[in-house]
Amino acid sequence: MIRYSRWLLLGFALLLALPIVITGLAFYNLATVETADLVIGTPLVVTPTPTAAATATPDATTNYLAGMAAYNAGDYALAEQQFRAALALLPNEANWRNSLGLTLVRLERTGEAVTEFETAVSLDPALAEAHYNLGAAYHAQTRLLEAERAYQTALAIVPDMALAYNGLGNLYTQTGRAAEALVAYEQAVVHDRTLIAAQINLGVAYANAGNLEGARVVLEAAVSLAPDSAEAHHSLGVVYTFLGDTERAQQEFDLASGLIGNE
Repeated sequence: MIRYSRWLLLGFALLLALPIVITGLAFYNLATVETADLVIGTPLVVTPTPTAAATATPDATTNYLAGMAAYNAGDYALAEQQFRAALALLPNEANWRNSLGLTLVRLERTGEAVTEFETAVSLDPALAEAHYNLGAAYHAQTRLLEAERAYQTALAIVPDMALAYNGLGNLYTQTGRAAEALVAYEQAVVHDRTLIAAQINLGVAYANAGNLEGARVVLEAAVSLAPDSAEAHHSLGVVYTFLGDTERAQQEFDLASGLIGNE
């Protein structure tokens, strides 16, 4: 197992003949939390909550829904403006705080986002998505103990939240807890087989544990689910390399290179 792990860590040395853009891809993307992985709201985000329905003014609801439309259109500055207008009229809506927090993440104002997520969970301690988002924001700030607690809280509320398991796996990987990371990634995939980030992370975790066959199976599933994922193809190519299947490895590297070239 140690031997395999060392080989995998040295894997890029074998790929120097590939285009620089491919060899520059990290073999594993295990210790980062992408803002795209943050969840927006809950099943109630597009309508007032039962409490708010009786008290929200039409303006507050209109502002919030306009904020959601702007967020989904990628106009985060307008989304922030509309969410703040809604919250000025109804400041205790946890869902709305959560949505504002996500908008601030998109605007790369993580510190302000943390404040909104913290407010959201204080207003509604059962809002699992806000706990997850808070964990991801803490993680981005390298506040790892707080991030772990927030992920665990989200899972205590919603035990099948795959994103939270994937976040924990990233955190455990970052802190050298490889066995715990592997278990967390396994749980993420069990609960959501369409979560490609978790599929890739699990495949790499298997490979680094010396289970190359397990890595192959998981990464083949990942490229089947996400044929446009350059990272999935590249990671599978590395695994094929160490399995001695150089022809299939080259095919995967070529696919990854083509996908990157089209971005």
